[in-house]
Amino acid sequence: MEEMTLGKVANAVNGRLLRAPRNRKITGVTIDSRQILPDQLFVALPGERVDGHDYLGLAIGSGAAAGLCQKNLAEHPVVIVPDSRKALGDLAAAYRQQFPSLKVAAITGSSGKTGTKEMLGVILSRRENVLESKGNYNNDLGLPLTLLRLSSRYKLAVVEMGMNAAGEIRRLARIAQPSVGIITNIGDAHLAMFSSRPALAKAKLELLSELQPGGTAVLNADDPFLAKAARRLSPVLTFGMVPHADVRVLEAGVRLSGTHLILGHQGEKHEFRLAVLGVHQAWNAAAAVAGALALGIGFKAACKALEGFRQKTAMRLEMIRIGQHRVINDAYNSNPQSAASALQLLVELPSLGKKVFIAGSMLELGKRASEAHHELGHQAAVAGVSGLITVGREARGIAVGARRTGGIDWIVKLDSAAEVWPALKARLSLQGDLILIKGSRLLGLETVVDELKRWSRR
Repeated sequence: MEEMTLGKVANAVNGRLLRAPRNRKITGVTIDSRQILPDQLFVALPGERVDGHDYLGLAIGSGAAAGLCQKNLAEHPVVIVPDSRKALGDLAAAYRQQFPSLKVAAITGSSGKTGTKEMLGVILSRRENVLESKGNYNNDLGLPLTLLRLSSRYKLAVVEMGMNAAGEIRRLARIAQPSVGIITNIGDAHLAMFSSRPALAKAKLELLSELQPGGTAVLNADDPFLAKAARRLSPVLTFGMVPHADVRVLEAGVRLSGTHLILGHQGEKHEFRLAVLGVHQAWNAAAAVAGALALGIGFKAACKALEGFRQKTAMRLEMIRIGQHRVINDAYNSNPQSAASALQLLVELPSLGKKVFIAGSMLELGKRASEAHHELGHQAAVAGVSGLITVGREARGIAVGARRTGGIDWIVKLDSAAEVWPALKARLSLQGDLILIKGSRLLGLETVVDELKRWSRR
């Protein structure tokens, strides 16, 4: 962050500055009192279990210039606002306006956001210094904190946008002011918060209504909701497998070495390999290349930049060799589309031993939850999985769907991640199994990988 005075902070958030001079400068913003650096602004956020205001004294003692607070704590320098969480976004919006030449690419969608963000970041970084949101910093806290890291050295920024309700994407887009808006797909993630998939699509499409003048929409032409939207937008670039896609997935396949694909654009073709697993990664790559085109990067240059791409974020179809066994660790999150993609990968990869699917609950699916879990169980049985372990209350539907279809050698239903390792250990093959771990983040299924590693070292 470039220096900003507390007076400008107070003006940006329409707050009252108390017990500090207006010309006192801040050099950064944080919401974590444990990570305070000298002269930073500490944003005190109230929470259900922890109230950041209780740590303002610690932050000031560690060198913070002031607190951005909802409470007037008399002994400390503060900027007082009605809502400190909203004020963080307002501050980021005002700060972002100090960089009018900055081009921002914003990415949303039901799945593939982080992969597409990382790929686009790799492409753009070959030309310019790129500010990229860390991990999945994609909500009304993560996005502002990302933008508050801006400085004049950055010419481009790539940010991810998530949501739980209508209006959230619009709010984030107004803060970021993107010139490129990428929507990866409209799936079933977060259907618990929306009445239907069309309602979900409408909320995602809020991104495009907030593009800067002349901004470009980048949409998945294989998605019916986004294909329909693309027909009424200009300028727009599309990606996908359909013949009319601007960046077309011509071929895609998975090997142990990674994902091999051929992309096409205006008569040109480029074949390359990604060091990540999953056919769906071809769509992420196509979205990233289309985003790069919108920002003036050539097709071949964009594709070449992705050769050998490795993801930064762990637990996303991460192949791990543990002894004679191989684990596909995708314990970061789950929804029907990403689970089906991961299951397809399990089927496609070779294995001397059994293929085991450790399937956790898919959360936030609303009325579609029962149907989606039953369908995933059916897909696992049809795919020829040897063993199935379900984890979580909702995931019991996966076992039901699998049993109805038949063909799986053994099925175990469990309530928690802590129960998985004993059940798995008793069923491992001597020749080495291929094990897929997939479930929503709250289940903590990555602990199974830790247990397997400890066991293999004995």
